Amino acid sequence: MKTKQYRLTKTEKTLLDRIQRPNIIGVCNLMATKMYREHMNVHRGAWLIDDDEFPEGEGECLIFGNDSFTSDVRARKEVAQVVSRLDSLAIRIFEFGLGPDGYTWALWVDSDDEVLLDLIVWDVWFDITCGKVNPMKEKLNEYLDEMGYEVTA
Repeated sequence: MKTKQYRLTKTEKTLLDRIQRPNIIGVCNLMATKMYREHMNVHRGAWLIDDDEFPEGEGECLIFGNDSFTSDVRARKEVAQVVSRLDSLAIRIFEFGLGPDGYTWALWVDSDDEVLLDLIVWDVWFDITCGKVNPMKEKLNEYLDEMGYEVTA
């Protein structure tokens, strides 16, 4: 059986180039490192930032993935497509960061809607890996509709 070959599109490369600028604040690398060290068993998701530990992120969320960003093109596609979804919803990205070995990635975003962000990151992952057999698509579209967004996944 032939395995599927994954490649970044030109648009995905452009989105990754945009977010991988030098970190001005540098907090997102620390957040990614925390996810790597303390939550490696969670493959991907979105969490409200702990303002006791990272007061810069009070009321905002971290979207993350523990899925080998630097060595797996699927993880890079995932991040690029999450960025595209965030753009379509006008959700600002403050920073992108990586854990110490590049395995864990994180996006610090201007949203406190953990549910939406978690649905987005999982929907994107299933789009990449499963295509049309995406168990998250309906849930995400229902949530978008319920929250009054005029977009669909």
